[in-house]
Amino acid sequence: MRRLIYSMIVFILIGGIVLTAYAPDEVSTVLIVLMETIVFIGVVFGILPLIQYYHGFERGLDNIERAMEVQTSSTWSVMGQIEDFFNQRTMDSLFQSYREKVQSQRESGQMLADIEDYINDDILGIHSWRNVVMQIPGTLTGLGILGTFIGLIIGIQGIGFSSVNAALSSVQTLLSGIQVAFYSSIAGVILSLLFNIIYRIAWNVMSRNLGLFIEEFHKNVIPPVEEQLRYRERKEIKQITDLLERLPRGGAFSVSNGGGSPAQGQSSSNEQILMPQILQGLKDGEFVFYLQPRFDLNNRKVVGAEALVRWNHGKLGTVSPAVFIPVLESNGYITKLDQYIWEQVCATIRRWIDSGLRPVPVTINVTKTDIMAMDTAQFFIDMLKKYRLPPRQLDIDIAENAYMQSSAAVLETEMKLRQNGFRVAVDGFDGNFVALMSVDGLQADMLKLDLRRFAGNQNQAALNGLFEQARKLQFNVTVEGIESMEQMSMLRKCGCSEGQGFYLSKPMSVQEFETMTSEEGNK
Repeated sequence: MRRLIYSMIVFILIGGIVLTAYAPDEVSTVLIVLMETIVFIGVVFGILPLIQYYHGFERGLDNIERAMEVQTSSTWSVMGQIEDFFNQRTMDSLFQSYREKVQSQRESGQMLADIEDYINDDILGIHSWRNVVMQIPGTLTGLGILGTFIGLIIGIQGIGFSSVNAALSSVQTLLSGIQVAFYSSIAGVILSLLFNIIYRIAWNVMSRNLGLFIEEFHKNVIPPVEEQLRYRERKEIKQITDLLERLPRGGAFSVSNGGGSPAQGQSSSNEQILMPQILQGLKDGEFVFYLQPRFDLNNRKVVGAEALVRWNHGKLGTVSPAVFIPVLESNGYITKLDQYIWEQVCATIRRWIDSGLRPVPVTINVTKTDIMAMDTAQFFIDMLKKYRLPPRQLDIDIAENAYMQSSAAVLETEMKLRQNGFRVAVDGFDGNFVALMSVDGLQADMLKLDLRRFAGNQNQAALNGLFEQARKLQFNVTVEGIESMEQMSMLRKCGCSEGQGFYLSKPMSVQEFETMTSEEGNK
């Protein structure tokens, strides 16, 4: 394939020289030389870099294979020691940035960034002037059309019928002009067509090698973020269940005496181990909520917080929701935990008001299961009355999949909440406005964008388009999952004003949150 591309490049350059040599006059010669110059520039700055990237990905695949042959538990550690990994300056610079990011994430225990955030079609297209080079075929065709007009003008200007000789001369001049017109237009079409074919072949071949490299990298070096998250959750669940199995069972709170039981014939070993402990934890008050601050992105001031459930196990310490939430969802017990946490949030806000602390709105998460199992809106209305709270102190986030799967019940709940002064947000929005607007009657006050699918600088244009569409549809947008300064910069450019994420602050205990907001209020 490389030989084919090189052969086609040589062919188009030689073809341009031949077209120049056989040009019928000076005007055609000038136009074709200009076309050939543009083609040459496109080859140097557009096609040759793609061939270099093609070679680079081949070398990258070879280096992955060599690293895997080394007897070590980490292919990445071996790859990190390879200098000039792609043997291509641009790609090696991008890969070095990725190495540094992964190193810092490893040291801080974060999820490792995806290689596609640093090396992808969009970024390589920028470095190879793709948007400019793609205009070359049209420019060549346009120059050919320009030559057509020039030739016709030259021919028409020479027309005269004052005598027979003048008429014969006019015909000759007109034919010469037509020859110029046809020759330049045909040359423009030929060069445009050939260049477009060569460039698209080179781009598609490069993209294929990019795809092969990314696939091999994900398979054998660092998996994508989603797979890392699934692996971490599976590992954490296994660790917790292993530890729980070793605990003495004599004092455990059994399912039968806890006011609820799993489904008959339950085959899940995780549930059999975890559910008694969860019920005992509820009885002992081990389930609490943490608060993740939501910030004004312009001045970094706290404007709200999201309540996130945590399990402070008496012997195992803090247990991730990824461990116990699936168990509770599988047997419908999640609504009891949610109601317990929601009431704790309301009681905490009442305490803030009574003690003179500056309360901020706290976001509460509501799932489809909650809405289908209970009158969620009435529950929150009752909580306002019981704890004498203004509705502006509670924001209700309803999961996007609830809108999609049970729209009638969700929209009824949304309407009732908004009528009673609550602000409602669509939680976990992924940027798909088409799917969202298919929910007829949606009146949510805000969209809560999950930023994880917009990691990497190449997504600036996508985010710009998303926020522009939100403004047209009169939706406010807040974001979750901000994990880097680059993402902060992207969001500010889009006009986003509110967000949360580990880069700004991790979830913290209520006491830590109170200390932070008190110190902020004293500044």
